[in-house]
Amino acid sequence: MNCANHPSVETRVSCSDCGKPICTECMVFTAVGAKCSDCASMPRSALVRIKPDRLLLTVVVGLVAAGAGGLAFAVVVSTIGFFSIIFAFLLGYGIGEAVSWASGRYHATGLAAWAAACAALGVLLRLLLAGVNKSGLTLTALEFMAASFSFWQLIWMAAAAYGAWQRNA
Repeated sequence: MNCANHPSVETRVSCSDCGKPICTECMVFTAVGAKCSDCASMPRSALVRIKPDRLLLTVVVGLVAAGAGGLAFAVVVSTIGFFSIIFAFLLGYGIGEAVSWASGRYHATGLAAWAAACAALGVLLRLLLAGVNKSGLTLTALEFMAASFSFWQLIWMAAAAYGAWQRNA
């Protein structure tokens, strides 16, 4: 018998699903045997995708978790000082867990990046809250936030983002 795609090539192999004769160039090896390229391609229904309503819930939950985490982090930083890096990691992991729950335990690089961004935003919110405490919600608060940004803020943001990323990667 001759290959269905290459009529000039003789073969003794056929697709394990449809039985179409295939040559060595056309065959795709799968867990259940050699298949033709048509039968080996994954159907659209088998691809896992997050639904739009779940995605919206994930975005909202990420932002709410970042806000709540920022409030908690503002309180903790003032009380435990240096060990705030551990709390930042745990905060990021918690935000990552919230994003994972909201997405229906869907894991993807995009959601891991979103969780990491929300975790970093939560830590950054701590600076804004410190500025608001001093001058109310004004341009001065934003100036205070920019002036107060330090090496430790970067470390805390990185720890939180890493914790969130690890939870969702």
